Amino acid sequence: MALPERHAADYPAHRLAVDLPIAALLIASLAHFIRDAPADGVIFFAAAILLVFTERHRISTDPLLVPSTPLPGAPLIAAAALVALVFGRQTVPMFLTVAAIGVGALVVEWRDPSLPSRPVPRRGWLWVALAISWCLWELISFIYEQAAGGLSLTHPTMSDLVDPMLDNRVVQALAIGVWVAAGLAMLRAAAAARMTA
Repeated sequence: MALPERHAADYPAHRLAVDLPIAALLIASLAHFIRDAPADGVIFFAAAILLVFTERHRISTDPLLVPSTPLPGAPLIAAAALVALVFGRQTVPMFLTVAAIGVGALVVEWRDPSLPSRPVPRRGWLWVALAISWCLWELISFIYEQAAGGLSLTHPTMSDLVDPMLDNRVVQALAIGVWVAAGLAMLRAAAAARMTA
């Protein structure tokens, strides 16, 4: 006998006492201030404040009445990769490109209605466990390097491992292309979930 299909709206919404993404952004902001990277700290702190503001002022809207924002695909990925290939990272054109993509993604998500709460699928816990494990490894590596006074070859952070590879502009172009493609895939998945919620 087939079970009746249930939608996200059928489940009760539970509100956490602490919004985990906001808490994570605040912790990341503090970590960047500790590692003497105040610009990064301000960016993470500002993102957390913006999330608090938008969550408190969210207007409930029927997802079916709001058309999904059209998303660029291959042209955006190619353009971002080309900027990285021509100018390289840590340049003004690359900074402006990444900033424009980030602001664009925020506008798209803020324009669309929030998804209702839904139970986490069983396979979701595997990704959560992997993400938490990676975060703990990165945190321990960061603390270890701070105690050691700099780069540690025995317990490096992810950025220490990735930075040498990113010195090559071709690798930079591939990395930014994958980053943009992954972001677009997440935005499209969120839009599809709204239509079926």
